[in-house]
Amino acid sequence: MSVTRTRRSATRTTRTKEPAKPSLGLPRHKKNSRLSDKERKVFAQQVVAAYTGEQQGAIRQIADETGRSYGMIHRLLSQEGVRFRPRGGKPAGAATEDAE
Repeated sequence: MSVTRTRRSATRTTRTKEPAKPSLGLPRHKKNSRLSDKERKVFAQQVVAAYTGEQQGAIRQIADETGRSYGMIHRLLSQEGVRFRPRGGKPAGAATEDAE
């Protein structure tokens, strides 16, 4: 007796890719590499500049670009006394309320 098996068609949901965000110009670090105190201070200054500067990079964007974890970037910013932006950006109606 032969058994006939039917294959299920694999349906994948594809995400639309968001446009690539511009690079923040941060150095990439090797995974799990330690930073000396001097390197950490320089890196912290670069991270603060990327978060608070003109481009205002998100913590996740900074973490992805540098190869460091979200937690480390958040901790560095916190230790440097950076005031965090609110989550999610401006509310949808904020632009129309200002115009009135």
